[in-house]
Amino acid sequence: MSELMAMISPGAPPFDSVRSTSKSKISACDVAACLVGLDRHTYLYSLSKFALDDSGRGELNVLAVKEARECGFKLIKGEGSRTAELLGLIALKLAISPNKCARCKGVGQVSLKFSVVSCESCEGLGDRKISDRNLANILGSTKYRSNKAWKPRLNELLSNYAQRDSAIDTVIHKGLR
Repeated sequence: MSELMAMISPGAPPFDSVRSTSKSKISACDVAACLVGLDRHTYLYSLSKFALDDSGRGELNVLAVKEARECGFKLIKGEGSRTAELLGLIALKLAISPNKCARCKGVGQVSLKFSVVSCESCEGLGDRKISDRNLANILGSTKYRSNKAWKPRLNELLSNYAQRDSAIDTVIHKGLR
């Protein structure tokens, strides 16, 4: 999917190796036409993540903040609506470019002398999750509150972006049939 989405980035070379079932070449126009059925948030997210096109990033940030506000997260004394808005922006940033593990360089495996084992730092995922302390510092909250309240909320927002990834994949595969 990512190589198909990269075709619509500005200045992308023609992608001759991708062929459809009818053995005709897939053009950037074909891929762009598939995205017409997506909602605005998913469309801008797909451009930013897969085509590396940040021209709509301002609008995407506004939509991410709006989505976080609409979740209706309950706040305690000392937490303002800005806390939920920051959480929406953090989720967007992590969904577009996850933190790659420094030990395995995002692969999820490390080579030892004669074997390859799962990376212990990222537990084989290839990306590192945001720590409770970093999340607390960004949101201006305590580490306990970050772990118990804001981390599950962040995971909820990240799951929305995972659903968007699935929707993008489905739309492209259906559109290119």
